Amino acid sequence: MNLNKRKAKFIGTALQNKTLMLVFVAAVLPAAIIAACLYYLIFNMLAWQLGIPEAIAYNLVPVARKVNLIILIALPITLFVIWFMALELSHRIAGPLYRLEKELNERIEGKKSGPIQLREKDELKALADKINRLIIK
Repeated sequence: MNLNKRKAKFIGTALQNKTLMLVFVAAVLPAAIIAACLYYLIFNMLAWQLGIPEAIAYNLVPVARKVNLIILIALPITLFVIWFMALELSHRIAGPLYRLEKELNERIEGKKSGPIQLREKDELKALADKINRLIIK
């Protein structure tokens, strides 16, 4: 069992909140704009170009309903996956920064001494190593 693993993915720092929202919006907003444009293009423009005879409209409405159903099913799943990926990315950045701040505060208050320990794969490992070199000096 890995004792060096963070338990909570969401630590609630301002940096994590901003990163989480930025990644989520950066993924969802362009996708929503493209989806809306395609939806408009396929259904409205097609119907307008064909002059919507009754036979075409009769065939187009069931297709629109099926597309709407697929969107209603796929949208929550997609948003959940994007949110999870954004949370994971924000956690990889904000988690080590939170740990680094906590470790520095403990050293400033005299509760701890010695080098700061971060996990090997943490994004701020290089920064922690440089701070450790400064602490050793």
